[in-house]
Amino acid sequence: MKLPICVIDAQTNTLCRKCKQLYREGKISDIDIEISKIIIDASKSSKDLKGISFYSSYELSDVVMVITRKQDVALLSSPEIVDKIKQNTQKEVRFLEKTNNPKKLVESLLDPVPIVNVTTLYLPPFSDKEYKIEIEKKFKGKLPIPEEIIVQTITSVLDTEAYIEFV
Repeated sequence: MKLPICVIDAQTNTLCRKCKQLYREGKISDIDIEISKIIIDASKSSKDLKGISFYSSYELSDVVMVITRKQDVALLSSPEIVDKIKQNTQKEVRFLEKTNNPKKLVESLLDPVPIVNVTTLYLPPFSDKEYKIEIEKKFKGKLPIPEEIIVQTITSVLDTEAYIEFV
């Protein structure tokens, strides 16, 4: 089982020295710790959860994004786990596949809305980059989550600015 914190830390409800350092550096958050504990509790009754990988999570204004492997989404999206996360955060829960590929990330966020293109733009003078996400105009009112949350999630996960353009 892969979690943002040590399995022992999630079981004992305390952080080891290494995890405390990661917490202080902002590499793990309160929501990562909370979801890790929820997964550990659920794994006591489900042996299937022993092999999952939960990498991190992002808490946005009204949704919690859980980053995991594609094959683990079905296991982690069980009603038991989702309900506990909702109870603790008072927010909706969405699962995303861990990837450094911006197109895959956008596709998993916007599913079932099709993406026309994801373009990487390099901005002068220091070659900073940002992602332009192109979606057909006919889907503007049909996005599964608000446009601002999509942009905020992509920016958080990929650590690069992004914007949506309807074409």
